[in-house]
Amino acid sequence: MESPGPASRLSALPGKAARGLGARVRSSFAQVGSLAWLFLAGVKGILRLRGEQVRVVLEVTRTQIRFTALDALPLCTLAALLIGGITLLQVFGQLSGFGMENYICQILAQLVIRELGPLLVGIVVISRSGTAIATEMASRQLSGEIDALYLNGVDPVQYLLAPRLLGGIISLFALIIYFDTVALLGGFLVAWLRLPLSFSAFADALVRAVGPREMAATLCKALVFGTAIPLLCTSYGLRVRVSTTEIPQAVTKAAVGSLAILLLAGAFLSVLIYA
Repeated sequence: MESPGPASRLSALPGKAARGLGARVRSSFAQVGSLAWLFLAGVKGILRLRGEQVRVVLEVTRTQIRFTALDALPLCTLAALLIGGITLLQVFGQLSGFGMENYICQILAQLVIRELGPLLVGIVVISRSGTAIATEMASRQLSGEIDALYLNGVDPVQYLLAPRLLGGIISLFALIIYFDTVALLGGFLVAWLRLPLSFSAFADALVRAVGPREMAATLCKALVFGTAIPLLCTSYGLRVRVSTTEIPQAVTKAAVGSLAILLLAGAFLSVLIYA
């Protein structure tokens, strides 16, 4: 039997490309549907908590908050001080030549609160807690613990996902507030060393810079990031099926997916709130 010639193979390329594109589109929709189902199951699991279940979930949530928020404070403190100081130096270098030093603290506050704080806190949470969640879920899946929970009458969504959603939202909100505060204080220290700036003048500029929109942006980003990171990482971890060699792949996909959602959702919320 003759093998297809170059012309036949060339004419078959559009069909192969279309099938490949269709497969990727179907896979993307399937993943979105899986995430939506998992999210709704998590919300229903939280709303159905009763009696002893509440105590257990709160205990796991406290553990999650301690790991996600409290244990991340040293790294967030260092990052916030550096970001606040470096950002102010960069802004000062650009504006001092135009005689606009009075606006430096106001611009610093808006940059940190609107964009830098939520973005960098999200990256810290992904690198520390998100990867840990994906690894834990993958290990539980391979060890058969998820099936064992089902057999013992325990809802895995309530026990595993609900505390991580609650812990993620609370931790993100607390860390963003903490990061913004430390970054602004670090920026003030640099400004105080470089400029004849009093704390009262800095506080006045901060009050002018921070309004209802900044508070709304902080709350919305904490809610979206705190939900998306544990949800994605849990989903990718639970997709492991065969061997431990799948765990690093699941962790990598979870980190990349969470970072992509972080950037896209952050940009969308900023445009929605400030445009």
